[in-house]
Amino acid sequence: MKRFLVVACLSIALTACSSSEQTQTTTQCPAVDAADATAITPERAELLVGFAESDAEKCAADLGWAYRVGSRDGEDFAMTLDFSQQRVTVTITLGVVTAIAVG
Repeated sequence: MKRFLVVACLSIALTACSSSEQTQTTTQCPAVDAADATAITPERAELLVGFAESDAEKCAADLGWAYRVGSRDGEDFAMTLDFSQQRVTVTITLGVVTAIAVG
């Protein structure tokens, strides 16, 4: 009986995780904006919050944005201190973009 309960709980947890992942991957990449060629606005960059990491990277590439991960699951990465208005720096938590900064 205990084994059945463990299997049932794991099945429910996996189902919940898979349905939340499906929601994240259905996020739409914003349309290309000519203004992004000179400077990405913070408002435009914030549109990537909630994307799965791979989808955010692909979307940034499609928009012509430079992309880098500044932090993943609490681990900060070394970065250059130069500022680029055509680059986004993302924070990833559990495979999802949770914060983003231009520069």
